[in-house]
Amino acid sequence: GQVDALRSWLVRLPAPPRLSAADTAAAERGKALFEDAGAGCARCHSGARLTDNASVDVGTGGSFQVPALVGLGARAPYLHDGRARSLLDVLDARAPGHGDTSALGEDALRDLAAYLETL
Repeated sequence: GQVDALRSWLVRLPAPPRLSAADTAAAERGKALFEDAGAGCARCHSGARLTDNASVDVGTGGSFQVPALVGLGARAPYLHDGRARSLLDVLDARAPGHGDTSALGEDALRDLAAYLETL
């Protein structure tokens, strides 16, 4: 009963307010990268909450549920154990299973992080 009550309370919490992009042009470029099939972000982060709810191993010590990206900018640190202090740290790690960001340069990674902060 306590678990059900907690779950009910959690799903009623409003999403944190969206952050405004410090550089709107960078965020727009990042959005295009996020939606590009080559980067693969939207393969797992799709739908209204930007998650497919699957459990996958992305090289961080086990299978974990794909997190919703709504409100992501307000939820640092990142990854299940908090090892990534910023979104750029997540993207810089280029962990397996986090899309195909290995071909992206530093500017593109910053653009993608700028977009993710606005979700």
